[in-house]
Amino acid sequence: MNKRFKSGLLTSLNPTRYNLERWSYTLHRITGVILALFLIAHIFEIYHVTLGIAGWDQTMAELSNLGVIELIGMWIIAGSALYHGANGLRLILNEVFGLLLGKPRLPEYPYSPLSLGRNQKIAIYVITLIVVALWIWAGLYLLAGLGIVRW
Repeated sequence: MNKRFKSGLLTSLNPTRYNLERWSYTLHRITGVILALFLIAHIFEIYHVTLGIAGWDQTMAELSNLGVIELIGMWIIAGSALYHGANGLRLILNEVFGLLLGKPRLPEYPYSPLSLGRNQKIAIYVITLIVVALWIWAGLYLLAGLGIVRW
């Protein structure tokens, strides 16, 4: 049997073999799961409004007792929202409007995927750079809320 077909799930989960497009895909999925879990937690938190003022105050007191863990969670959620949104816009430009794709070519043997052209690589790098800069700014903003960093 061909060695290529013996590779299975474990080989596909090896991140050292990922290209730029696969990393973008993986991070998009991970950030989507983080945002979905946050949405569930947020709905549960907002549900406590229906319990009246006492229930809401108790929920807010429990959340404020988390301290640094709460801020780290907010920072992770901010980074997830930034990356997921920015990469989603890139995917919309690619898949809906056909931008950043380049000119189509016929595949030639030996076949190598042509889906990640120069324009897409540039878009992924620019998006990642902007997201990292905004994520650092969000972290500084959260640290300023603790009084660790002053503006």
